[in-house]
Amino acid sequence: MKVRLYGLLAAMMFFQYAVWGAWTPVLSASLGGRLNATGAEIGGIYGILWFACIITPFIGGQIVDRYMPSQVFLGIAAAICSVSAWMMSQQSTLGGLAMWMWVWAIFYAPTLGITNAIVFHHLSKQQLTEAERERGFSIIRTAGTIGWIVSSLLLYTYLNSKPAVPKGTWAPFEELQLTAILGIFLTILAFFVPNTPPSKEAKDPWAFMKAFKLFKDVPGFTVFMIISFVAATEFQFYYLTTGPFMEQGLKIDHALISPFKSIAQWAEIICLGVLTPISLRKLGLKTTLVIGTLAWPLRYLVFAMQKPVWLVLASMSFHGIGFAFVFVTSYIFIDRIAPKDIRASAQSLYNLVALGLASFVGTLFSGRLQDHYTTFIADPKNPSKMIPGETNWSMIFLVPAVVTIFCALAFQFTFKEPPRTENEDLPVLGH
Repeated sequence: MKVRLYGLLAAMMFFQYAVWGAWTPVLSASLGGRLNATGAEIGGIYGILWFACIITPFIGGQIVDRYMPSQVFLGIAAAICSVSAWMMSQQSTLGGLAMWMWVWAIFYAPTLGITNAIVFHHLSKQQLTEAERERGFSIIRTAGTIGWIVSSLLLYTYLNSKPAVPKGTWAPFEELQLTAILGIFLTILAFFVPNTPPSKEAKDPWAFMKAFKLFKDVPGFTVFMIISFVAATEFQFYYLTTGPFMEQGLKIDHALISPFKSIAQWAEIICLGVLTPISLRKLGLKTTLVIGTLAWPLRYLVFAMQKPVWLVLASMSFHGIGFAFVFVTSYIFIDRIAPKDIRASAQSLYNLVALGLASFVGTLFSGRLQDHYTTFIADPKNPSKMIPGETNWSMIFLVPAVVTIFCALAFQFTFKEPPRTENEDLPVLGH
């Protein structure tokens, strides 16, 4: 029974992140190539999910906390996401695609937290110690990162089985078709997950507001949150601009974009399992945080050089290193400085700022910066319309490189490492 439970929970996590990983790495390149979308328009499409991440967890969390078993909500949400993803794949206008992206994002965003809650709920019933429970979650959550990688390989196989789509020619978006297909598997699987009933105690959706007192009570917390916000905005350059950059700047085949970008997820697995724990024990929070923040500008500087291509592709690994070092370190820092009764609220506040608000602002900023360094030309099919032409990719990537270097310096000179707590375990996440 335990093996079956772990298998079901791991499979749930696998498909939870496979549906996201199917479209995120490559859709920006597809939108530019097939719909002549500008950077600002692509940023608007990607920003929909991050905006949904700000507002819908409270709605979805309240539903499963009060009225509906979590696995039922997950199944219903996954089904709606499958339909909306398929409808997105058939859209030939940005307006139509954005409309269905709103539907997809509103139902997908709350499931990110709900799947975590399902796993912890069932692990807590296994008579495990806290350390064993967190290690169990670590193993199960890693299946999500593997799902992201596998979806990129499936997309590569799918794209290779079809003729290439000429630039400026519309065709259904294969990455969104794959998202819909993988979503069907998640829909079915959700109803095999053991029952996860609503909590007996209704939870306050604004409980994280209690964490705001940390700004007053903890010296340096305000500065830490400001730097984290700024650094996280630059994180979005990887998601939004790397796809078009690889296709246009590096002349990499469209089908290979997603597999090459999955190098970041391979590096993330290694970092979470090996490098991050070693760095935290040997070097401490501050140095680990600074190293992780510096991984991002190092990657962007390599991107700005644009050659050799093998080095640019290898530098994708710095995305995983930075993500693991920065966010794991930040979660541990929050856990150390927050009083025990508001730790969960403090983590929610950090996620809202660094993953929600910062990601939303970052998508809009990176999209507009791409347009700023792009030369627009007349559309050959419609001379009265201007479409994106050549892009100065070096200048685009120098901006986040400089910003994240300043963030690393700010962490170095302002971050004060709190004392280590007893029996501290490393949180695990993935992206």
